[in-house]
Amino acid sequence: LLNVLRITFGDNGPALENIHSGDISRSAIEQDVVLHCRNGGTYDIHYSVTPLSTLDGHNIGFVLVIQDVTESRKMLRQLSYSASHDALTHLANRVSFENHLKRLLHTVQETHQRHALVYIDLDRFKAVNDTAGHAAGDALLRELSSLMLSMLRSTDILARLGGDEFGLLLPDCNIESARYISGRIIHAINDYRFMWEGRLHRIGASAGITLIDESNCQASEVMSQADIACYASKNNGRGVVTVYEPQQDHMHHNRSLISLEEQSRMIRDNHLLLVARGVASPRVPESCNFWLLSLRLWTSEGEAMEERAFRSGLAEPELIRALDRRVIHEFFTNSAAGVVRKGVSVALPLSSAGLASRTVITEIIEKLTQSGMPGRLLHFVIDADALMREESSIGDGLAKLRQAGCRLIISHIGRDLEIFNHLMPQMADYVLLEPELVNNVHGNLMDEMMVTIVQGHAHRLGMKSIAGPTNQPMMMDTLSGIGIDYIFGDTISQAQPLDLMLNTSYFAIN
Repeated sequence: LLNVLRITFGDNGPALENIHSGDISRSAIEQDVVLHCRNGGTYDIHYSVTPLSTLDGHNIGFVLVIQDVTESRKMLRQLSYSASHDALTHLANRVSFENHLKRLLHTVQETHQRHALVYIDLDRFKAVNDTAGHAAGDALLRELSSLMLSMLRSTDILARLGGDEFGLLLPDCNIESARYISGRIIHAINDYRFMWEGRLHRIGASAGITLIDESNCQASEVMSQADIACYASKNNGRGVVTVYEPQQDHMHHNRSLISLEEQSRMIRDNHLLLVARGVASPRVPESCNFWLLSLRLWTSEGEAMEERAFRSGLAEPELIRALDRRVIHEFFTNSAAGVVRKGVSVALPLSSAGLASRTVITEIIEKLTQSGMPGRLLHFVIDADALMREESSIGDGLAKLRQAGCRLIISHIGRDLEIFNHLMPQMADYVLLEPELVNNVHGNLMDEMMVTIVQGHAHRLGMKSIAGPTNQPMMMDTLSGIGIDYIFGDTISQAQPLDLMLNTSYFAIN
């Protein structure tokens, strides 16, 4: 048979020598291999060999099934690439970069090697976006990515971490070599001439380096060190490379001293607005199932600041918990009665630090009891990172909220599917997809497949899926076709203050 069928393991791999794979005792044998055509073409195939036997067990032959899986394997390869690479620059993305870093850290103790981690942050990039437009900014990022790649070794890993920030892993590299490699890159970016529509734009970059060895191999520590060193470069005039030193921690702390005071004031004394966005089924968009609440705060200069941006700047656990308690206090003081009166359900944000705090959880349950609000009307949005930590205090907080009747939404579900290894059936009620995953779902087949996979995992665990913001009917139609349970965005309703929503004529059946 193999004189007729030329089958190999991979396009250029060894030929299949035994159609039975050398073991005919098994009930079925399956291989994923390549079939070569007589005209020189190839097909990815899946083949299975199943023995045929008589009623008394004597073998009388085999059934061979060959299936063309070229397109499906191509799709899987594209999906795998999309999950680990930045769509704009085609560099590794943050998830892939962090996974590479973790693998490197795990081997440090065994190999006794030294590695370097570099943070690269572009200078004056925002000016290009503001003056020439986002198309120019995107083109510049692509050009600089190619420039940096051309200056690296084949074993080095360059990633776009987000915006104009890049991460660089230099395996088996001492500090002097890392300084030389990083210096060449920074010098090249500082001298780069970017032309757009006849206008010259000059940018620059700053870099921070930290050394990874047996005594410094904690992921959170080395990433923080590289970030601190990069800030030191910016503080020293930009366009330079700085190697991390412990005394820089103090300088980094001083950088945020004023902002800490401002953050504390905004949490403690400032007006806090709860903004509501309706969540509805894409198949029945006229009927909101519940309302997602987010915060809007104001700086001392009177500038509005959205919750996500404000929370990303909070580093002190005490401030993070203080914000949770302020939100809870504001909600139960000013809005809980209106929510109960109308019978609508709302979802409040709750940080990992708040979830792990016995005081915060106790306060939530006490206020829930005192207000007479049914627990089923109160949802909490919890970051997926909290579940990755597997801390007992976080598990206790989840259990207590569930016992009180509250519903839970796990947010920031993106391309890293590792989170589903930490979710147990019925642990939460919903998963909330990252906006980045659904922004182009109606125009990108890989994104559509990724959303389909996430939705399938959620249903397998007994949870419903939420996606958004959907600002175009095509997005809503695509998500509906995939089977996403709920969406939010302008196609459902405009964001509005919670107080305004509670004072309209809308009501729910309690």
